[in-house]
Amino acid sequence: MNRKLILFICLVFNLGFIAKAQPYCDFIKKVREYQNSIKVNEHSGDEYQMPEVDTTSFDINVYMSLFDKLKLKAGKKVFLVNRYSKDSGKPVLCVQDSTFNMDKFVDEITTKRFRHIDSLVEQLKSEFLNKNYPEEKINVLERFREFQKKSFTRNSALIQYAIDSSRRVCNNLIPEDTPTGYLQYLFFNQMGEQFALFWHAHSLEKTVLCDKEDVKYFLSHYNERKVYFEYEENEIRELLNIDISPVVELDSTNCSIVWYEIHTHKGIYKNTYTIERTYPFRVKSEASEKIATISTLFFY
Repeated sequence: MNRKLILFICLVFNLGFIAKAQPYCDFIKKVREYQNSIKVNEHSGDEYQMPEVDTTSFDINVYMSLFDKLKLKAGKKVFLVNRYSKDSGKPVLCVQDSTFNMDKFVDEITTKRFRHIDSLVEQLKSEFLNKNYPEEKINVLERFREFQKKSFTRNSALIQYAIDSSRRVCNNLIPEDTPTGYLQYLFFNQMGEQFALFWHAHSLEKTVLCDKEDVKYFLSHYNERKVYFEYEENEIRELLNIDISPVVELDSTNCSIVWYEIHTHKGIYKNTYTIERTYPFRVKSEASEKIATISTLFFY
């Protein structure tokens, strides 16, 4: 075959592949850009208030609209729960039925919690009195009671609601039956709550590497933080020489997705997932190949 013709065919094939993969990367970068813009209100001066997502930088409806190939199950609405402590935390995205009485749920959980606190304090107080502990030590129990009740907020009750995995947004989504639909579904499943991470939660931070620009960014990122991270620079740099765009393939029953994930405190992996093309659209991790190791040189 004519050499020029072969080159032309190869060029057309590569351009077609790039054009096919580009919307995946455009989507991932758009979501990641929004995620990176979301801030955390730390409330460091208030002993009773936990950190929370800054609602001036996060709108759940805007965020969900970025996943335009996904839809919620009928009759569901989304809301955010702040799952934070004083040294760690992340947001949790949940759904509730439109008929669900959330105020009643919160009241029931709060009442149950307060009864538990009162019962515990009264039990300890009785023990302290029987042992003739000084009044000062008994008064500590009252301060403990007050602190526990003031610390238990509406969001504390919502955290109890969010413990049930069936109430998480990621388990209530229906993907469009297209490659883009399943890619968005997998991204939400794996990284939909990767924003507004606080302190220790950064150890679980991860995202998808899409192209050479992403690789260059993280090479620069770690180069500027060599005091804090040890990383296999040569192995990461090798990614500049290959196409790391996500690959999405459909067969009659499943969707297969291969992409490169960077876990910012652990390493880079080439991961393969399958998603069932029928309800409940289960996601399964099929393979994981470690490309490069990233280690922290610090302790939280």
